[in-house]
Amino acid sequence: MVSRAAPCSLPASSQLRGSLAKIDYIDSYEVPVTRDGMSLIGIYAAALDHLPGVFKQLLVVRSTLVKPFGIGGVSYRELTDPIDTGKRYAVGDKLGRWTIYAIAPDEIITGANDKHLDFRVSVLREGGRRVVLSTAVMTHNRLGRGYLAAILPFHKFGVAQLLTNASAAGRI
Repeated sequence: MVSRAAPCSLPASSQLRGSLAKIDYIDSYEVPVTRDGMSLIGIYAAALDHLPGVFKQLLVVRSTLVKPFGIGGVSYRELTDPIDTGKRYAVGDKLGRWTIYAIAPDEIITGANDKHLDFRVSVLREGGRRVVLSTAVMTHNRLGRGYLAAILPFHKFGVAQLLTNASAAGRI
């Protein structure tokens, strides 16, 4: 049975709220856990390391369009490099494309800082029964607020689809 990702509240146990000085946007999506014994890095990779080809192409186009504004981008190669789920990671390491800001037994927070906005992504395994993927954003200026407004519809669809796909494929 495929579980569609559902919007939810940020769990009280999450450290995401404290990961930025202020939060201008936050969302959370959840799916039930169907596989026991997965490592937190394995869950992170199961959710975020399987971008559909069209998502990869859109991210590369986005990178090209925003580069003149000084907004960081990503190459297609960066989007296809798999996450090493056997490696031991620490705060400050890169996990996929993003830097690790916090690691706890049931939560990992990654993200990036830029001159227009900072963002954090949390993958939280809650009680062994659900995985919650949350995003928090702090904007710094009008460019950041405009960029956030422009990408939110794509972000919401994309995050929900990543979790739904991970559930449908039996990865989580």
